[in-house]
Amino acid sequence: MTHYPVVPGHEIVGTVTAVGSSVAGFKPGDRVGVGCLVDSCRQCASCEDGLEQYCENGSVATYNSEDRHDGSRTWGGYSESIVVSERFVLRIPQALDPAAAAPLLCAGITTYSPLKHFGVGSGHRLGVIGMGGLGHMGIKFGRALAAEVTVFTRSAAKAAEAERQGGASCHRLYRRGRDGSCRRPLSFSAQYRAGVA
Repeated sequence: MTHYPVVPGHEIVGTVTAVGSSVAGFKPGDRVGVGCLVDSCRQCASCEDGLEQYCENGSVATYNSEDRHDGSRTWGGYSESIVVSERFVLRIPQALDPAAAAPLLCAGITTYSPLKHFGVGSGHRLGVIGMGGLGHMGIKFGRALAAEVTVFTRSAAKAAEAERQGGASCHRLYRRGRDGSCRRPLSFSAQYRAGVA
């Protein structure tokens, strides 16, 4: 149940200001990132398998969740500070622009995880439907993993953007007309295959 007011900030890059006595991996001054979770029970089968988002005792989201230790509400990335279990903190290199790093903590992992899980790579074909935040990441990861990427979109502007990124063959899709007939889709010819300029 959502508790208002809430601002769902969940792609957080910041600086550690303090650590608990049992924290070993981070110190004040470290640049870090936090995704959509800040804690879990760490003891159930899902947590032990590294699948904390399926915590059988309830994972604690970055925003609008009850802290399992003191019952306070989590307020997300737009708050002045946030308390996070060390297990849910990632080190962010100083050389990486925080604005570029933050989307990796949600859209990035959301698209990278299944690609990695299913072994997408050279010789595979990847279809990306739409070019919003997830679509952009899907194209970038697909290219980085040497897959052949195809983008499906209804937008000529997004098709052109995919071509500019060098990321994919693009197919523009149209909605059905009022009479139920399909308009002929336009096909764009930009192709990208890993290792071919």
